[in-house]
Amino acid sequence: MQTVDVDSSQGASGPAARARLIEAEQIRAQYGNMPGAFIGSAVTASFIGAVLYERLPPQAVLSWLAAAYVNCGIRFALWKRFNHANPPCEDISRWGRYAVVSGGLAGIVWGASGIVLHVPDNLSDQIVVLIVTTGLAFTSAYLSAAFLPAYRAFVYPTFILSAAPFLMAGSAARLAIGLTTLAFLPIVLRYAGRLSHALRGSIDVRMHNAELVDELRAQKKAAEEANIAKSRFLAVASHDLRQPLHALALFVQALQDSPLPAHERQLVGNVRRSVDAMEELFDALLDISRLDAGVVRARTETIPLADVFERLCFEYAAVAKQKGLSLRVLKTSLYVRSDPTLLARIVRNLVANAVRYTDRGSVVIGCRRKGESVSVEVWDTGPGIPADKRAEVFQEFTQLDNPDRDRRKGLGLGLAIVGRLTKLLGHDVELRSEVGKGSVFAVTVARGHHDDRAILDPVAEIIGRFDLKGTLALVVAGEPAGREAMKVLLSTWNCEVIAAASGAEMLTKLGGLRRIPDLIIADRRLRGDENGSAVVEMLRNEFNAEVPALLVSGDVGAAPPAAGPQVAGLGAVGVPLAGESRVFGDGGLPVLHKPINPARLRTLINNLIHAPLSRARPRRVS
Repeated sequence: MQTVDVDSSQGASGPAARARLIEAEQIRAQYGNMPGAFIGSAVTASFIGAVLYERLPPQAVLSWLAAAYVNCGIRFALWKRFNHANPPCEDISRWGRYAVVSGGLAGIVWGASGIVLHVPDNLSDQIVVLIVTTGLAFTSAYLSAAFLPAYRAFVYPTFILSAAPFLMAGSAARLAIGLTTLAFLPIVLRYAGRLSHALRGSIDVRMHNAELVDELRAQKKAAEEANIAKSRFLAVASHDLRQPLHALALFVQALQDSPLPAHERQLVGNVRRSVDAMEELFDALLDISRLDAGVVRARTETIPLADVFERLCFEYAAVAKQKGLSLRVLKTSLYVRSDPTLLARIVRNLVANAVRYTDRGSVVIGCRRKGESVSVEVWDTGPGIPADKRAEVFQEFTQLDNPDRDRRKGLGLGLAIVGRLTKLLGHDVELRSEVGKGSVFAVTVARGHHDDRAILDPVAEIIGRFDLKGTLALVVAGEPAGREAMKVLLSTWNCEVIAAASGAEMLTKLGGLRRIPDLIIADRRLRGDENGSAVVEMLRNEFNAEVPALLVSGDVGAAPPAAGPQVAGLGAVGVPLAGESRVFGDGGLPVLHKPINPARLRTLINNLIHAPLSRARPRRVS
């Protein structure tokens, strides 16, 4: 019996409504099976007509065949009309009545065959007609029992009219055949009833499953919307959360760079460690929120793995040595296709995790070819991860070997970020581990080729000089604490600083200035409608010079990308993770995100000031 797809959008509010829905689906199934019924009827009628045409008057055979074909045509037209109308549930009952009438007409036509095509004094031909007719009624149960009233309307006249000639013949043998035919009728009806009941049960189960799926889908959608809303709230609120932390970090760095007695320096060091821990937690939470909110965009390039490994070795060599670990990097000439910043963040988190949880032995960074892919791997001789815990390590705040929640062992967010970043980049991450021997984290990345590598702008070369003495910096920041903190920090680096809350205020303070500034630092979002890129452009126009500039931002929303010079490893598009920077579309200026790492700020300032860019700008014609 052909089944149907259940539309769960028309929910049932009670048993009666559900029964109506089930009946509607039965009627749809009846019409869905109707082509098999009328095609089978036409073929069977043609067969009987061919067999009996020479044994009965041709007029009788042709008349019955015409009636059978007309009935098939009526059922075909009804089927076409139903499919064209595609009636809703509340209007489908009348189509059920049409099916009953159609079934009754078909039953009369086929029952009449036992009378019209009755061959006198030829019992074998009579039995052939009877078997074909009743056999058709029995086999039709598979197609027509979907809607039981329509099948009953067909089968009753078929059996009764077919048995009538035998019951009225007078002979005992024919009477027995007629009674046997009628006795077979309840068996056929019982069989059809079972088929109909099975279909009703199947429809009911599928309706229930569809309702459960809809409910689960609604709950999943609500959970996803709540998660996105949470991430968006955290992302938007981060601008306000970043301001005090940004100012605090700059003030602490200024204190550290100032001459202090030993005791006070120790206190400042303790404050520095607390601020660093707070920044680490804040950055990790914001990274998770950005990735969940979908505002991080990947920028695929062909990059040499050797550069990534060398940078990570430089970053973690001292930490590993302090713990008595051997940090080894295997040499490689392989290139991969990925986002350079995000891939470096993935490997960095894996290396940090390995160094943090390995107490003795070594940590190895390397890679190996895998066909058209490259497996980037981090090996360690740490405690290992049990098989039943390997999926958990990629969940937030999961730390298997830190029951006391010692913050020196991290926050349990590094691998959660790895999981999200690999999913964003389309990379596979694999974990192999043996308890007591160590672990291997492997990230599979598409292989690149040397000829496709990105050509770095000369500006991106790292400049070794960090002496900023005598540098004139203009600072435009709307938030007083952040503005004062930036001024104090730059002053400790021997910079001359002019600070203002807006572009207009800065122009006022520059009235007597007789030199071109060396640097402009502006908040990306200032008070009112003013923005940092417009202020930078205004100040550059004021001095008719391409003054190096950077923006400071507490926002995490994506900005449209634009072509522009790249500086010191800055990317080109997308929203960076915490502590990273990108070149946005606001004039192609590099953007540092709060809270700013002072070392990264100083490196970027140094690179901007000493980059081989022409600072001359064409004079405007007034």
